[in-house]
Amino acid sequence: MTLRGRVGRHTRDGGRQCQNWPDDQQTVVSLLNRIPVAAGGAAGSLSKPVISGICSDELYRAISTFEDKHFPGERKGYVDPAGAILKLMEDLAAAPGPGPVDFVQPVQWLGPPTGPTEVISRKTLPLASNDVLFIGIVGDSNKVIKTVSADVPSAVTIEDAGVVGSGIRWFRLSHPRGDKAVIQAKDAKGTVVTSFSLDIIELPKASGPTDFSVDPADPKRPNSINLRVYAPKDDADYIDTRMTGVGYEIYLRGFQVYCTGMSMPIDVPNSLVDLNPIKAEPIDAKVYDTLAQANEAIRQAPAKAKGVTPFAYYRGAGGAVIAPTIFSAATTPRIIATLFEARRLYADYVQNSLAGVAIGIVGAMVFRAILGRVLRWSSRDPKPPRAALPPPPEPPAMTRLRDTVRDAQKKNPLRTAEVLSSPRVYRHSLTGQNPPANYGRIEAEGSLKLADIRGNAHYGEGVDIEVPPGTGVETLKVGNETWVRMVPPSGNRLSVKIVGTNLSPAQIEWGRKMAGPL
Repeated sequence: MTLRGRVGRHTRDGGRQCQNWPDDQQTVVSLLNRIPVAAGGAAGSLSKPVISGICSDELYRAISTFEDKHFPGERKGYVDPAGAILKLMEDLAAAPGPGPVDFVQPVQWLGPPTGPTEVISRKTLPLASNDVLFIGIVGDSNKVIKTVSADVPSAVTIEDAGVVGSGIRWFRLSHPRGDKAVIQAKDAKGTVVTSFSLDIIELPKASGPTDFSVDPADPKRPNSINLRVYAPKDDADYIDTRMTGVGYEIYLRGFQVYCTGMSMPIDVPNSLVDLNPIKAEPIDAKVYDTLAQANEAIRQAPAKAKGVTPFAYYRGAGGAVIAPTIFSAATTPRIIATLFEARRLYADYVQNSLAGVAIGIVGAMVFRAILGRVLRWSSRDPKPPRAALPPPPEPPAMTRLRDTVRDAQKKNPLRTAEVLSSPRVYRHSLTGQNPPANYGRIEAEGSLKLADIRGNAHYGEGVDIEVPPGTGVETLKVGNETWVRMVPPSGNRLSVKIVGTNLSPAQIEWGRKMAGPL
């Protein structure tokens, strides 16, 4: 490869331009673009057009960088015809590359950009309009690829997802439109280095919570596309499907939902409830990660027709269930029907007992005794009689809890109450000045003395003691803090059994000696 004249600038002569014939400049540009950056080359970054007689700043910097790496101290700034710099450029540009540049995707279909990958260059993939596909570029150690785009403008949204793991540069493909598209990786000159094709399947927008996804291709049926219908309301985790009971009482600012496979109920605040007859439509079929994300999606979604309430689905209760952003007869018919009946029976009970009774729902012994057929839903259950049910006698411990309700600090706690039907373990804080002695005294007496606060109620928190059936337990929540208040059916001592502690054996033994004989 020969040059007619010098290409570059005279560094030692104030940057004076050399001959810089256009064809000579193009030869040097081509050589530098084929040399990796690590070897002093431009690795495809030189893209500006050449001008006769003028070496651009971009090309001059590239020549100087190559010269400084391989011929430090010379600082000529130009490439001589048949010179040492040109010869070395030719040798390095002719060196074999590390391998082909290819598109890859995660082996897990539509999976995240992690784990093993497979080459998809020169292949055709199906992509539905609701799918998100991650694709990566491998083998581009010389950074030749400058753009990744579709041959049809706006056929698919392509976003740079960065470099992850083993140096693969990832892109996120979403919102495909049209029929077909070719995804192309191009170098600085616009030459297609590698590509793959998409068969786009535009799915109809569902008026209800229904959408489709495409399963991986079946090798036994190469000419077929497997569609799967998905509707959040039909999911086994949908809260209305998993509901087994509803709790309602005067302390709650809403109600609680009992679900299969969960030991504790789910709180549903009044802000998420609409008991009026409404027409509700989901904004889409996506299940959002949080309530906040679902509400933000509703805010950004196109407006619904007049009189239609938009809602979205999200993962609630720490991801255990799928829930709607609004609980109504249109979104959760089983829950709302059960709630109406629970409210009616509760109102009947309060009216007949002539007192505002705090009915427990965490464990729900009293609640179940009063509202047994309502709390545990069954489509086969007959409708309850409209006449008021005779109230059962209130357990003594529940009466004591109700009579000792106080809010001295005006923190307006969220309260739930129950009477235990079986033993339960709580952690009790040893708050005295001598915890080992307190431990020894509780162990020896087998009971806790109740706090003398006009209602003989003991205040504690945590797990260490086993409390017997018949004990009244009230749980108070203020923000992220939780307290437990307990009373026995009668007397000022609550029978307990220590079942665990974080005290050392030496502390326990010393505490027993300190407690002494009863």
